[in-house]
Amino acid sequence: MTEDTHHDAPAAAFETSFHADQIIAVNAKGIMMKKPLLSVEEPEPKKSVRADRPPTEGFATIVDGHFKSEFDAIEAAEVAGRKLKTAYPMLQVEIHDAAMRVRTLLS
Repeated sequence: MTEDTHHDAPAAAFETSFHADQIIAVNAKGIMMKKPLLSVEEPEPKKSVRADRPPTEGFATIVDGHFKSEFDAIEAAEVAGRKLKTAYPMLQVEIHDAAMRVRTLLS
């Protein structure tokens, strides 16, 4: 065989050995090639947040009628709301309690 015929070698002419983090393949010419080991993992399902629906748990800030940030504690929601109100006094800022389904206007 001439050297040119090695370029058209079938895929079966490759030898492979597996290591912990990569695959080592040897082609027909004896050249070693490193290939990364590909792993298939299930992606974690995303928590879909919709701006047009109120949250089902916790607390949220509502700015000019639009849901913005969600919080686990009412204190954190009030602090964020008061920072917005201090920086932009013309905004209407409310705190939404998802468990009670009540909105409280910050003044």
